Amino acid sequence: MSYLAKIGVEKVRRLKVSTNQTTSFLWEGENVLSTPSMISEMEETCRLLVKEKCIVDSTWDSVGTLVNIKHLAATPVGAEITLKAKIVLFDERRVLFEVVASDSLERIGEGTHERSLIEVPRFRKKFVEKQKKLGLK
Repeated sequence: MSYLAKIGVEKVRRLKVSTNQTTSFLWEGENVLSTPSMISEMEETCRLLVKEKCIVDSTWDSVGTLVNIKHLAATPVGAEITLKAKIVLFDERRVLFEVVASDSLERIGEGTHERSLIEVPRFRKKFVEKQKKLGLK
């Protein structure tokens, strides 16, 4: 497998916070962007960066292996957020990113995220074997 990754390569995504991305326990009605939803969008930004800029073989992808994120500020439904990911380390099949999320007023999240490059057919084969061992298939 060959892949191209350069330290400093970045990806920026923008999206509007939707109701299904919010907490449900603070008060009735629309709420704030949840931490898991923010982290999920950060991870997807990193995954897309790897797919678009690093992997040349379509049978390869990446999976998240480490998340170290601070959620800094609340963001309401309907607000647009900007997600930025930058490659800061590339070692064998391990890619480390700096990630930042902001709304139009302030930084709402920041941290690091690590992904591992995987060959999807091989990964799936091992996964199916595990399902069988656990009696789930």
